[in-house]
Amino acid sequence: MLKELMIGLGALAASGAAMAQTAPTADALCSKGEIVTVRFNEIKPTGTIEGFTAAAVANQKFYRDKGMNGNVQLVGRAMVRDAATGTWSFSDKRVSTAHVNPPGGRGDPNDPAWKAFVAQYDANTTVTAQQMFCYTPAIDETATITAEIKKFEQAWADKAAAGDAAGLGALLDDSYISSGKAKPETKADILANTADPKKRPASVKISDVTVKVDGSFAFAQGVWTETGKDGKVTALSFFDVWKQDRAGNWKAMMSQVGPVGS
Repeated sequence: MLKELMIGLGALAASGAAMAQTAPTADALCSKGEIVTVRFNEIKPTGTIEGFTAAAVANQKFYRDKGMNGNVQLVGRAMVRDAATGTWSFSDKRVSTAHVNPPGGRGDPNDPAWKAFVAQYDANTTVTAQQMFCYTPAIDETATITAEIKKFEQAWADKAAAGDAAGLGALLDDSYISSGKAKPETKADILANTADPKKRPASVKISDVTVKVDGSFAFAQGVWTETGKDGKVTALSFFDVWKQDRAGNWKAMMSQVGPVGS
């Protein structure tokens, strides 16, 4: 979802025909996208960024306390580039919120919790502009990402069988952890086992691999069949969580393994 928002912020992809459409509600008009309310604010002389952020936290809590869990509120600070040095810094004055999938309708202005976070906003900032957008992904990359993750899963099996700890390490995030065996295994544990000839399998085969993509996350599951040097065959089902970083690189964050059929 957040990846889709960033794509939308980079370019508003809407045809002239789509822009001319009308609908009775915003939800109906944006039925194939995600509604985002963007507000631009300026910090008051007596206000602070910390106070503005606290207001946004209280705003989100208001919805959670009302049982509304489908929205996400992002808080941003304007970034400014110094033309002379080329360096970047945060603006002390310009901030913004992006309310993704805001609940329809306005809250009760007489509700004490509503009044409290509104007062926090008003004490710290002035709204300079506000607009509601319908964001959709510019390009559907699901098929490409699915193929890429399947390629990584195969590479994982190949490197495990070859004892290529360095190659396998490039696929795993530093925070990687695997659960489901006798005890959780960290990235360091996995790589140590891969590099140890005594623990290295004779062969590894993966099968029935499926992938689901959700924004910057991908979820892969399948069957890992490992044949030991003694001929013993072990089959495990696996569920891997992959995350894409800002540079576009995918890293495995965690795995859950267990006996096939469990």
